[in-house]
Amino acid sequence: MKDLPKAVFITGTDTGVGKTAVTAALAAFLWEKGLVTGVIKPFQTGTELEGLSDAEFIYKFLGRDCVLSEVSPCRLRAPLSPYRAAAIEGIDVPLEDIVEHTRDYISRNEVTLVEGAGGLCVPVTRSYMMADLAVDLDAPMIIVTRPGLGTLNHTVLSLEYARQRGARVLGVVINGFPEPADLASATNPAVLRDVFSVDILGVIPHFPGLDVEGGSSSGLERAGANCFSPLFGGKFSADAFLEELSETT
Repeated sequence: MKDLPKAVFITGTDTGVGKTAVTAALAAFLWEKGLVTGVIKPFQTGTELEGLSDAEFIYKFLGRDCVLSEVSPCRLRAPLSPYRAAAIEGIDVPLEDIVEHTRDYISRNEVTLVEGAGGLCVPVTRSYMMADLAVDLDAPMIIVTRPGLGTLNHTVLSLEYARQRGARVLGVVINGFPEPADLASATNPAVLRDVFSVDILGVIPHFPGLDVEGGSSSGLERAGANCFSPLFGGKFSADAFLEELSETT
């Protein structure tokens, strides 16, 4: 794990793709590997909704206490972009303060997972996008993506936007992989690698009982070494995974 960055930015192709579940599973795995691992979600919207917020779910899953103001410093009520949610509340996003707070938090851990809000093009302010946060934190990113139909376009557009904003992309983690795999899910990973040169850093199976908003982590405890690549100290092999999929199509 010598090549693992001190901070990793976890983003997704869109809202609801499973960033929080992947962040929680990866954080738990890194703790098991002996790394002091922090998790922070600088911008959380939708706090008016019932259920656990993303940071609350992650720390509940980890079985660790947290100070919510430390790990979720900007909390906004409406389930919208931080830019629009703050405007509705009549406040300005304290961007510089949140970035500095996050940098300080990163400095206190061996590795920190920084979860974004929504996708990369979500505005934090009128001119500052979620991708810009990853750049300012010097945090290479993982893009969480779905396995099925439509994911090629969403994933590649996210990759291209990240590069346009100057962000470094480590690769993708495919979340919610079905068993048995449908035809799109069985063939999309090879297209991502062979056509678009995407590094596949892990695959998380579909866990039917998993419900972040409802606070259920059912199945997520099984997302261990076989789900993450050697970059994180895991055993996942993209080559072996793709070879296995090729035998089913």
